[in-house]
Amino acid sequence: MYIAMQCSDSNGTLNTEVCTFCGIRYDTRYKSAVISTEHLNHDYVIPMEARDYENAVRQIMDALKNHADIIRIEEGIVCRGRKGESRHVEPQKLVIAQI
Repeated sequence: MYIAMQCSDSNGTLNTEVCTFCGIRYDTRYKSAVISTEHLNHDYVIPMEARDYENAVRQIMDALKNHADIIRIEEGIVCRGRKGESRHVEPQKLVIAQI
C-alpha cells in the first residue's frame, strides 16, 4: 500500500509526497505518530494526542480491510525530517481517505 501526504520540511515548505506505507506507531514520549516508509534517512512525524492516533489507526485499518492501494492524508500536516530531528507544531487530527 502507498501513502500520499502533505509534508512540511525543515523550512516549512509544503509538498505532497507518495511513499510505500510500511506502518505507523505512537511515540508516547513526544506525543507523536511516526509513519514508517521505504525512506531510511527520514522520519515522517505527526504531533497528535493518543486518542487522535487511535482514530487514525482505525481509518488505516479500514483501508486495509477494503484492500485500498493508496491511502491519502486529506487533513493534517506531516513533518518530514532527518532521523531524530524534532519539530514544534500544533497537534494534528488526521482524516485519511482510501483510494
